[in-house]
Amino acid sequence: MTKVMIGAIWPSFYDMPNTFGPNAAMETNDFVAFIIFWLICLPLLLLKPESYRIPAIISAVLVLIAALAVFVWAFVKQGNGGPLFSNPEAVYGIGNLQGSQLAWVIVRCINSGIGGWAGGILYQSDFSRYAVHPGDQVYGQIFSIPLCLLGSNILGIVTTSCARGFYPNEPLLWKLYDLLQAIQRNEAPVARAAVFFAAFAFFLSQLSVTVVACGVVGGMDLAALCPRYIDIRRGSLIIAVIGICINPWKIMNTANSFISAISGYAVFLGPLTGIMFADYHLLRHRHIKLSHLFLPQTGSDYWFWHGLNWRAPIAWVLGVWASLPGFCASVTPVSVIVSDAWVHVYYLSWPLSVCISAMVWMILNTISPAPGIGEVDDNDVFGTFEEFRDPKDGEAEKEEPDYLGKSPTYIASL
Repeated sequence: MTKVMIGAIWPSFYDMPNTFGPNAAMETNDFVAFIIFWLICLPLLLLKPESYRIPAIISAVLVLIAALAVFVWAFVKQGNGGPLFSNPEAVYGIGNLQGSQLAWVIVRCINSGIGGWAGGILYQSDFSRYAVHPGDQVYGQIFSIPLCLLGSNILGIVTTSCARGFYPNEPLLWKLYDLLQAIQRNEAPVARAAVFFAAFAFFLSQLSVTVVACGVVGGMDLAALCPRYIDIRRGSLIIAVIGICINPWKIMNTANSFISAISGYAVFLGPLTGIMFADYHLLRHRHIKLSHLFLPQTGSDYWFWHGLNWRAPIAWVLGVWASLPGFCASVTPVSVIVSDAWVHVYYLSWPLSVCISAMVWMILNTISPAPGIGEVDDNDVFGTFEEFRDPKDGEAEKEEPDYLGKSPTYIASL
């Protein structure tokens, strides 16, 4: 969206000479816009996570207004749902899908949609931890997220279909920034202002998602791995550097590679979700020793072997392997060819990997139980349940266990 905003102000930016080679998967003006966006993100990564709440709400409202405006404009201009609804076979150049072929396409699309949110499903606790009361996040997860996903998908499909109708010489404009550029190319010069403000609204949304869902969440993960040397801010900056090194523009180059990458999240993150769900809900029945979570030493029930629970890698690998043949064939269809059975397993990668890893986790913990299963602290060490405690249970604060004070990492984590 940075490129679209600059191009709306200075159209000559689109004509900037390209100094990159044909295999770079981006042009010079794309790279300039990417670096500008990246530099804007850097200072925002230094803010505390609590500071993002109000800006995120503002960006959500603005992007909703912009999305509805683009949708209404496209629908009114076309006058109907567009060729993707009236004649999809002609648009895609494929026959009419029926029976099992249609069913597996639907399954793949559902799995790809879940894959796009596989990360959010896994690290949602990074945000729910800031809830004022336990359960405050439940209504948002049950209602807001599904409604937003369904609404954004419907708006995107209908808008792309309408754009195909009144811009028949353009390729399918699935990517929003391609649509806004097409509007600027094909409409009157006054449309540049509308394109800029629409791009600005989506730019704010991208900024919120990138900083919060990528930078901060990645910073939390790195801080959890190396709390002595990395805090959330340092971890976020490290993620920002890695974000350039992985060449994200390669992922966005084509629609097929993008879909494969999104599905890849489901392949590799699904097993982690299965492990966490099985451990917390099925194995421990939501009973955790909170004090032991902050003890990076052998005295903690969660230290296992040098901080590694050997059961987790086994459950993760067994959850991933079934989807790997189909995933490799999806990413490199020319060099890797597998049977339809493996491809269909890949289309079920997220629910299948969640179930496999959860089942393996329960079996391993049944054969070799981990310490402290189902146990909780004798005392409310952190005052977590203060508001639920009966005043008659006692007025004096119970003494905090001495072993907590012996851990420098525990003190630093607070």
